[in-house]
Amino acid sequence: MDCAVASGPLRQDFLPTKRDALWIEPPPARSRGNHDDTTRGEADVQELAGCTIAVVSERRRHDLTDLLEATAARPVNIQAVRSVAQPIAEHVAAATRRCIERPVHEVIVSSGFGLRAWLRIAEQNGHLDALVARLSHARLLARDAHAADTLRDLGLSQIWATASASVEDLFRYLSAQPMTGRRVVAQVESERHREYCEALRRHGAVVVEVATSRFLPPLRTDVLRRLGTLVIRRQVDALALTGPSSSENLLRQATADGVLDEVLNTLATDVTPVCLGHLAAEPLRAHGLTPYVARAPALTDLVNALSAYLPRRTIELTVAGHRLGVRSQAVVIDHRAIPVQPGPIAVLRALARRPGRVLSPAEIRNDSPTWSDVDDHAVEMAVSRLRRAFDGTPLQGVDLVQTVMKRGYRIASARVAATRSEASTADRTTPLP
Repeated sequence: MDCAVASGPLRQDFLPTKRDALWIEPPPARSRGNHDDTTRGEADVQELAGCTIAVVSERRRHDLTDLLEATAARPVNIQAVRSVAQPIAEHVAAATRRCIERPVHEVIVSSGFGLRAWLRIAEQNGHLDALVARLSHARLLARDAHAADTLRDLGLSQIWATASASVEDLFRYLSAQPMTGRRVVAQVESERHREYCEALRRHGAVVVEVATSRFLPPLRTDVLRRLGTLVIRRQVDALALTGPSSSENLLRQATADGVLDEVLNTLATDVTPVCLGHLAAEPLRAHGLTPYVARAPALTDLVNALSAYLPRRTIELTVAGHRLGVRSQAVVIDHRAIPVQPGPIAVLRALARRPGRVLSPAEIRNDSPTWSDVDDHAVEMAVSRLRRAFDGTPLQGVDLVQTVMKRGYRIASARVAATRSEASTADRTTPLP
């Protein structure tokens, strides 16, 4: 069997399995500037400092969380998808039939457990021998030693792996190769794997997904309700959507709760949706939104997309020679994040959108969707708390929020960043530089 690699360095090394394995090295992950992916530069930290980002995924704590914390952002994990390692037999059988009807060039095995479930269903449908025959003529890419051993139990000997034991590295390696017309069979166990399969299709490959896990809504709907509430109340600056089920479950719950229009309006104006891949973006596009999409379905690319696109929709002001940024739960003064309560930040956001213009308490309430039932005294108290929030900061003593007798309040400053209307017309699918 010919196992030559199209490009990239190779070495044969010891893998802690029954036999030796061939190792491949995927291309290095992209990072912004000259900084690597684990130690990001000061510029990246400044771009997301003080931003609250909802990480919507199938995990209680997603790997993206650590990357965002390294940029001084505040991630909020929302487990909007329940991943269950129980494949749907009919779907796996249909994928198996597609796999055996034509020659296969590449096979990605995500886990030994999932592979055994796939083989069991193939055997029940009488397709096991034909499947093994197809696999024997393909390049086998195994995630780890367990997956490699499961393949060897079938009599297959030439198995490729990466030193990191990561499925994502296997996909990235294939993405760096010429893939036009090549047939790829991928055992899928996460939403991120589905996005990588879609990326390979966009590279010209024919991809057959064998889903050995189900992606279901969470058992408790209050998780999705909480996400909808965070969006409507502008208590997050961005949504990091890691898969199609994340987007679908958010919109489905918003529809059931009767707040779909409010969620869509907020995502179109104040909260920035950034998707790991095009599959996660499709449900939003179907409702008229144009979310940003990472260049590739890698977590570092998603962080880069957030760093590039989120500042386009934040409000930036110049006050007494200092740069002031308004976030969902904080203000950023010269790249220093200062937590601010929801009421005061809502007042600051309303005033900062129209610097120099006097707004009455009624106009401030109308600018905040959740303030319809508050009175003028609540606005007055929020202004007082907002002024106290700047104590101990470079803006202490600066008359930032001015009271105009019998008229309302205004903020005296100069806008220095793109307005929201300018950001909304930006091309949301342009690749990052």
